[in-house]
Amino acid sequence: MKISITLLSFCLLAAFPQSRADVRLPKSAFTLDRMEEAMKTAQEQKKPVAYLYTNTATTCPLAAGASEGFLEAVGKRCVLVYLPVKGGKKSAQVSAAVKAALQKGKFYPKLVLTSSDGSGAQCFTYEAYQADSRKAAREIRKQITVLTKKQS
Repeated sequence: MKISITLLSFCLLAAFPQSRADVRLPKSAFTLDRMEEAMKTAQEQKKPVAYLYTNTATTCPLAAGASEGFLEAVGKRCVLVYLPVKGGKKSAQVSAAVKAALQKGKFYPKLVLTSSDGSGAQCFTYEAYQADSRKAAREIRKQITVLTKKQS
């Protein structure tokens, strides 16, 4: 009996594909190859820039949830730039301030907010979001307001 239950369990596990928790970026998000366009858009619209450093094809529901939370907190009040985990920090197009801010925290996703000229980089980490997601969202919105007022 134990053998048949074990065999049935393995068959069921093999029949179902691994669950994925992919992150869906908004259509307005820019990628590294369109960095100049993102900066120009931010300056024209007088909006801060939000860099989301994450893996969009993740199997971790916690990381996907934090990424979605970051995206929700940012909303349409920033120009969003997606930084992929592989090559995102090392890209030549990313400013030194953003690279330095991304050094905070051990895990991704991370969100870095800057003004349209790249100054005032502040990083919001996965660890802080997991500790208190509401507080992190409030801090993100507060920083966006500060950066927007600076640019006006």
